[in-house]
Amino acid sequence: MKKNIFIPLLFLTVMITACSNDAKKESTANTDTVVETTTVAPTTTEAPTTQETTTEAAVIKEESHAEDDIQYYRGRKENNVYTNTVFNIKFDATANGYKMQSRDNIAQMRDIFIKQSGMSQEEADSSIYMDVYATSENGKGVSSVNVVIEKMGTPFENETELENVVDKLQKQYKSAGMVNVSVESDKAKFNGKETIALNSTDTSGDYTVYRKQIYIKSGNFMAIITASSTSEEKAQKALDGFTSLN
Repeated sequence: MKKNIFIPLLFLTVMITACSNDAKKESTANTDTVVETTTVAPTTTEAPTTQETTTEAAVIKEESHAEDDIQYYRGRKENNVYTNTVFNIKFDATANGYKMQSRDNIAQMRDIFIKQSGMSQEEADSSIYMDVYATSENGKGVSSVNVVIEKMGTPFENETELENVVDKLQKQYKSAGMVNVSVESDKAKFNGKETIALNSTDTSGDYTVYRKQIYIKSGNFMAIITASSTSEEKAQKALDGFTSLN
């Protein structure tokens, strides 16, 4: 039976900010990008832009493909613009005040996660890929967006299935050293479509980091998009920076 690796893969997408700091410490390469620090602004009380709905939401679905190689589902990065034709998404980092991290930096973050999660290199190579990671242009705060491509071990499509993993995720965050952790399933708007979302927060002293995550499915593969910032509204605004290709 195929091992269900959904939980650790989902965990990666919200741990990437912490990993980026570890990667900066371990890196001996000379890069021209600034890995984001953990200095954040005080917690705000801005109201989120997500609209409340009453119907059960589901993942956004794009055309399914027969290809089983995760490389097929990767996007392209050119002139600080990320595009992915399979998942029908585009993110112009410059236009949104973000700067994309180099492939080397992303690879270092991924390697740290693989070590922490206990996954084998073979398993990781066939099931997970950090497609893009962008931080706020000034390199301050925790404002960031990332896209992880994953091969699903089990189906995951609606609110009920998302709610089933919330408790497990919260335990993983706490075991990773996060404090005052909150994880909950929610709804969100993405490119004008209602979809399921995962909201998480963790605090340190008087500061809170907000993360908002949505999912796009194509066959057995999924794009997980995570935005992090100092308020839920700002995290939603980062998600709003993604547009469709058609």
